[in-house]
Amino acid sequence: MDRTMNARRWLITLAACVVIFAVLAGYKFLQIKAAIAFGESFPEPSESVEAMVVDSQLARTYVTTIGEIVAPQSIELRTEVEGRITAVNVKSGEVVKQGDILLQLDISEEAARLKAAQARARLAGLELERFTRLLASKTVSEDQVDKARAEFDIARATVAELEAIIAKKTLQAPFDAVAGLHQLEAGEFLQSNTPVVMLVGISDVVWVDFDLSISQGSLELGDEVEVILAGNRWGTPLLATIIAIEPVVSATSRNRHYRAKITVDSPLPPNTVVNIRVPAGQENQVQLPATAIIRDELGAYVFVLDAEAGDSYRARRQSVTLGGQEGDTAFVRSGLQPGDLVATHGAFKLRHGLHTYIRERTDPTKRKASQTSQQPGE
Repeated sequence: MDRTMNARRWLITLAACVVIFAVLAGYKFLQIKAAIAFGESFPEPSESVEAMVVDSQLARTYVTTIGEIVAPQSIELRTEVEGRITAVNVKSGEVVKQGDILLQLDISEEAARLKAAQARARLAGLELERFTRLLASKTVSEDQVDKARAEFDIARATVAELEAIIAKKTLQAPFDAVAGLHQLEAGEFLQSNTPVVMLVGISDVVWVDFDLSISQGSLELGDEVEVILAGNRWGTPLLATIIAIEPVVSATSRNRHYRAKITVDSPLPPNTVVNIRVPAGQENQVQLPATAIIRDELGAYVFVLDAEAGDSYRARRQSVTLGGQEGDTAFVRSGLQPGDLVATHGAFKLRHGLHTYIRERTDPTKRKASQTSQQPGE
């Protein structure tokens, strides 16, 4: 009897729990259904962009590589002999002329020895002249004349030797140039082969050295390539003419070395890194405004707009392979087909699968003219 009563109580409790659970589940279901209905009452998120139907056309293709600016005249002056500085006549960054004395080492000892050597050379020359006259009258022998000539030659060689030492201790500018930075002071002792100052020649012509893989093409003397400063990758290019070609291919990189010449209005510092664009023929490419191209860690891509009902579209991410860029125009080599509708201005706002509308670009000049044509009070 007690067991039957206990079982009945448990059954009643279990039934009550089931009823309560069903009531709570139904209430929660109604809440979720109401929330879904409330969310569906709002319009789907969307963006408006400008777009264009793309078409392929024949365009130039390029191979891009890295180059380096080289000064046609550039030298690092070094001391040939050791000595103490007596005069520093060049300031850091100033313009020097060919033949200007930039640095003078102590030559007091050599100058004194040079005066003595010059005096001996003059005396030896007089002796040679006298013996030569006496030889005509047979007063002296030819052997004495030969000795006098040898003494004169030795004296002149000593003078030339001392003049060469003085020249080595007197550093002159070999060409018109801009001097680099230095910290030289009078009284400082310099060892031989000590760097003194860098000189970069003044010229409206600079060289560009670059390497090109033989698999990417080859250039000939007189061919032109485009040079773009690395900090302004797609700016206005400078035309450079090939003036020298390495006759052999590098054994390590299998690249060929080229040198091109550029005429510039303002000097480019040597060792400046630039981008080189080498013409590689023509092929059919799709042209797009640069604003249509978006880049991330996976590469470049655009948003193709697929038509839906009405005037709406669905954004679809499409990876593309770029062929280069000129100004505000980008060239797409693969990834798009003629007739594709591609988002341009405002494409950065899109994401894959986003509801999209196309807007027309408003001409600000026409809008301004329309506003000014209205009379007050209209």
